[in-house]
Amino acid sequence: MKYNKKEGFFYLTPVLILVAVLYGMIIWNLVASFTGWEGMRATWKFAGFENFIHLGQLRRFWVNVKNNFIWLFVFILPTTLLGYVLAYLFLNLKRIERVFRQIFLFPMALSFIVSGSLWAWMYDPSSGVINSVLRVFSINTSKFGWIANPKGAIFCMIFAAFWQYLGFTFVIYSGAIRGISFDMVEAANMDGAGHFRILFQIIFPNLGHGTLICTTMLAITSMKVFDLVWIMTQGGPGIKTEVLPYLMYRLTFSQHNVGMGAAVSVVILILSGGIIIPYSLWAIKKWVS
Repeated sequence: MKYNKKEGFFYLTPVLILVAVLYGMIIWNLVASFTGWEGMRATWKFAGFENFIHLGQLRRFWVNVKNNFIWLFVFILPTTLLGYVLAYLFLNLKRIERVFRQIFLFPMALSFIVSGSLWAWMYDPSSGVINSVLRVFSINTSKFGWIANPKGAIFCMIFAAFWQYLGFTFVIYSGAIRGISFDMVEAANMDGAGHFRILFQIIFPNLGHGTLICTTMLAITSMKVFDLVWIMTQGGPGIKTEVLPYLMYRLTFSQHNVGMGAAVSVVILILSGGIIIPYSLWAIKKWVS
């Protein structure tokens, strides 16, 4: 079979264009972060590190960083662990598993815009489904503000994302579990090991590929979450649920401060890369290699 270089390059062209646009936008953002450019004006003014210094002086910025890290830990751990436990429980129930797989995967078909609208309606203190059900059981709902509660709003939003991504971790671990040898499990059963030990000390360490995929995907989602915040709370109450991508949006499109918005995007890139890349390298070395 004769290989045609021109034909091969032709098929690669869409990928090359996509890569060029992607890295072009990253470079553009990096350059813009060192300017005082206001989006409504055509002039660019070099500002050096002023945007980053100003960000560091803003209390709002550090609240956003804290909220992103709350997302990172509170979202990843339960979604990963419960997805794994469900995959283990349904391991020998193939017919039931198929049904539940479709049920768990359905929320993944929804965008954050749709799921955010759904959960905002459910969490509504006056007419939401959750408080309406609680009132049926004569439970006083005045103390349940849900997304209107400054202390609990961010966790209500994280639960909405958990509901949406649980099916993803469940399916990934279902496939990963079926790819390992169960000789060690049988040996552990013969030695009298309990279910908890088998679950977390024998099977889980052998699911490195699945764990790496799940945690990396969830970490990326945590660092770039925007639409759920925008739909459900718009960063409120106050700035209690505001995250870095939402701050970037507000600075760029509401205040027309493109330079500051670009600086926030650079911070998001550095934080995401600083967390995900070292973790992935460590996980590959520990679990995959």
